Amino acid sequence: MIIVLKPRTTEENIARVEQLIKSKGLDTHIVRGSEMTIIGCIGDTTAVDPKLFEVDFSVDKVMHVQEPYKLANRAFHPENSVIDVSGVKVGDGHLAMIAGPCSVESFEQVLEIAKAAKASGANLLRGGAFKPRTSPYSFQGLSLIHISEPTRPY
Repeated sequence: MIIVLKPRTTEENIARVEQLIKSKGLDTHIVRGSEMTIIGCIGDTTAVDPKLFEVDFSVDKVMHVQEPYKLANRAFHPENSVIDVSGVKVGDGHLAMIAGPCSVESFEQVLEIAKAAKASGANLLRGGAFKPRTSPYSFQGLSLIHISEPTRPY
C-alpha cells in the first residue's frame, strides 16, 4: 500500500501518519519530494483497512500496489539502484560485462576464458556449474567438488 500525503505536509504530520501505520504492524519507507511525500507500507497490508488512512486530513490518497517487487518499486525508491559485486558496481551508469563458459570443464579452461573475457572488456566472470539439458544425467562438466578446490590459485 502507498499513502500519498497532501502537498507541503509538515514533518510532524508525516511522523503522526507513520506512527499510525507502524501501530498496525507495518514498516514504512518514506520518499520525500519537493512538494509531496509518499509513504510506502511494507508488510501484509491485506489485514489493514485503507479507510483508516484515507480519513486522515494529511492523506491525499491511498493506493494498493499491485505489482510484484514492492521493495524495488520506483514509487518507494526513485533513485537508481547500485549493486556492488565484489568491488564491481552495477547500475546507475556502471555497466557490467559478464562473460564465461556455458559449462565448466576444467580449471585451465576457466582460467583461459577468464583471461580472454577480461581482455575483451568483461569485468565479471560466470561459469555454469550445472546446465540442465534434456536429461540431468547427460551433464559432462566437472562435479561441484572440483570447482570449489581451495588449493587452486586465482
